[in-house]
Amino acid sequence: MSGLGGTLVRGTTDGGLNAAAGPAARVLVVFEPGRTGAAALRAAAELAEAGSELSVVTLAPQARPLRCCAGGAAGPYNCAVRAEAEVELRQARNILGSAARRATFTVLAGCPDPPLTAWVAEHAFDLVLLPFHRLTFGGGRLARELRRATTAEVRLVK
Repeated sequence: MSGLGGTLVRGTTDGGLNAAAGPAARVLVVFEPGRTGAAALRAAAELAEAGSELSVVTLAPQARPLRCCAGGAAGPYNCAVRAEAEVELRQARNILGSAARRATFTVLAGCPDPPLTAWVAEHAFDLVLLPFHRLTFGGGRLARELRRATTAEVRLVK
């Protein structure tokens, strides 16, 4: 994995940015339902127990209004996507268990894609945990963008 410029973590993390510096101060988990999303949350819970500030975000990509039909049809779809993202946050709270009391939860919406890179930079996260996706070079587009545009360490959790 070293040739892809990322860190792949199986289920747990090694304690943050590096052992000498201690745990990362601000940790973000990009949650999505599934096995790797739950593994990312479990890894983040370990870091929160070690004193890290934890944030969980779900992404809600929004559709652009259609040019025909007076710009309609995107509204109900966008509402449904946001509602599903809220459901995902509730799942994340349940998976985190007691660590959820100390975490913040956010739905990040944007058209067409949520502005995650800018949001990560704005909130000065030290570590971003992303669910691992098979067959994606360098962890996928999102991981590559975060590595390129922020100072946060990006870890893929399997």
